[in-house]
Amino acid sequence: MAEGEEEVEVMWKRGRTLGKGGFGFVSLASTDNIDNAGTVDHCLIPPLIAVKSCMFSRSESLQLEREFLRMFEDSPHIIRSFGVKVTLEDGVLLYNLLLEYASGGSLADRLNCSGKGMPEVEVKKHTKNVVLGLSRIHGSGIIHCDLKPHNILLVTPTDDDTTEIAKIADFGLAMTLEDSWTQKQGLRGTKRYMAPESVLKQEYGPEADIWALGCTVYELITGKPLWESSNSDAKVDDVLSRIGSEEPSFENEKLSAEAKDFVRSCLVKNPSLRWTADMLLNHSFLKSANNVQTATKTRKKQSGYMSLLRRPHRKTAFKTQPHIRDLVIEH
Repeated sequence: MAEGEEEVEVMWKRGRTLGKGGFGFVSLASTDNIDNAGTVDHCLIPPLIAVKSCMFSRSESLQLEREFLRMFEDSPHIIRSFGVKVTLEDGVLLYNLLLEYASGGSLADRLNCSGKGMPEVEVKKHTKNVVLGLSRIHGSGIIHCDLKPHNILLVTPTDDDTTEIAKIADFGLAMTLEDSWTQKQGLRGTKRYMAPESVLKQEYGPEADIWALGCTVYELITGKPLWESSNSDAKVDDVLSRIGSEEPSFENEKLSAEAKDFVRSCLVKNPSLRWTADMLLNHSFLKSANNVQTATKTRKKQSGYMSLLRRPHRKTAFKTQPHIRDLVIEH
């Protein structure tokens, strides 16, 4: 584990698998009905958490993600980490990152359910929380490098609160500004959301996250990716070529004039002229956004249950997930 990192004293039981990827897999886990479940920074661990796991021998990326998340543990706009735990399961040594569970899923899930885009008023609310998160991330000298609907999760703070708070997740590709200046990075991130300077020169800065934000907002409102071709089987290389050579088009009847101007402010091809997160917070598109989670509100809740992520009907049977070996992704 990272130097100075200690395992957290939290008791948990692994449940069903929520997803799998190149890093390993994510499980739902229960801390309910477990004596001395534990606390983190004097805050009670919620009854349901998400556990991101991979083979310990291949956990460098997950350990780095943990280090980034430790920087933002007081932010209400970034998924909270509760620490790490190494376990031996089914003969496999696993590195487990304990995370806040987002019962609302991701914005990509919400988009897939709607099939035609989300209401602009809802997109405004979620976007403002994301921009607040980006402001904190960029202000700390970090670049996320993979902002997209899949990595924006919806958290419900308490059982009796139906308000969903959008939070930035998955720092597996994040890096520091210093690294972006001193190390050649290659193509980094999800190609559909990559900025022109990243495609053409393999350059990354906070501006790349803002470009990805513009692509994300366009997609959330219209229901279609910005670079979608009339050919549904368009190759990735074609998308990269278009990003590098074309001006993005914002002509879509679902975009209000206000939303179109916001997206245009994000998708300026010259990164030095692109709006920053702090500038975007003053854009009229976000000025009217409601139900935004502020740092002040979160600090008040920390005196109780810090981000309680309970499901409304969590008394249903909680089944454990066997056969961990089959779920570990081999590279």
